[in-house]
Amino acid sequence: ATSPPPSSSSSSSSSSNPRITNDQIRDLHENGYVIIPNFISGELVSRLRDDVSNLRSLQKFNVAKIGQDSTNSLNTDIRIAETCFIGESKLQDVKNTARDDELYTILDTVRNDLSGNPMLDNTDSNTGELIKASPALDKSLTELLYAYYPKGGFYRRHTDAVPNSASILRSYSLLLYLNDGPWDSDANGGCLRIHLDSGKDYLPQNEAPNYVDVSPDGGTLVLFRSEQIPHEVLDTAAERTAGVGGDNRP
Repeated sequence: ATSPPPSSSSSSSSSSNPRITNDQIRDLHENGYVIIPNFISGELVSRLRDDVSNLRSLQKFNVAKIGQDSTNSLNTDIRIAETCFIGESKLQDVKNTARDDELYTILDTVRNDLSGNPMLDNTDSNTGELIKASPALDKSLTELLYAYYPKGGFYRRHTDAVPNSASILRSYSLLLYLNDGPWDSDANGGCLRIHLDSGKDYLPQNEAPNYVDVSPDGGTLVLFRSEQIPHEVLDTAAERTAGVGGDNRP
């Protein structure tokens, strides 16, 4: 079964300074994820995609691995992709205005809008009593990278926050798609699949599949709770690019 994705509205702010809306934050709280088409402009998407191409030509990308900490390893049965870590302290030798001045500012704003936001508090559904406050997010612990999937690339089902590893500090994950305009999922595959069953890395036995497939259209932002939402990148028949981030609590 496939559930309809929440929130099909785009960012209501100007393309130069997009913001997530209260309705979108409410969707994130209620569903564990939110999909925001056209969060950034096509023009910025194009310049960021050019940045990816330039960094790949300069051999700044590496074959993506899986796992956390000492278990980090290459496994092409689970993931075929390339990644390049980005962030304000990285790539000092390859400056880029779209990345350094615009992307980082936009993602800082997203993090600030989520950090400690009472709309994201975990409360008792009957009494309204606070169970767990929305975490403050630490900018210095934010993880950002570009992800490039070649033809034939994929990333099998997984969860971003893994118990007993440093990744458990990740509160929210984000995906910002940098593909050229609307994506042809029928021809190219390559959707993000958000799993809504009760499992983590695997579908539980005797439970029917329940998921949302998200087309990686250029400019679309996807946010989700890192510990809650298993997801995967389906096999892609075309090159596929995204900005990927994790906002961590101290």
